[in-house]
Amino acid sequence: MNETTEVTVIARAKAKPGHEEELERALRTNADSSRCEGGCVSYAVLRGDDGTFMTVERWATRSDADTHMTTPHVQSLLATIGPLLDGAPEITVMREV
Repeated sequence: MNETTEVTVIARAKAKPGHEEELERALRTNADSSRCEGGCVSYAVLRGDDGTFMTVERWATRSDADTHMTTPHVQSLLATIGPLLDGAPEITVMREV
């Protein structure tokens, strides 16, 4: 993947029953901080009726997306949401063709 090509990161996770609101709050807080990062083109949090959540993140470069994963707010999110999830999150990095 070309370093200067915009990338889209799609993350999918399912909340354990009864933890949907707490997971939503954590994801929304993280999104607010993420939108302020350099290289963030857009950052959306989506919620399905079945307790599934997705984030759709657009980053100017792959390096920007990689740096995002090392920020304190993402590290805090990852530590917080583990017990709220019904399984491991799926994270996919893609580029437009």
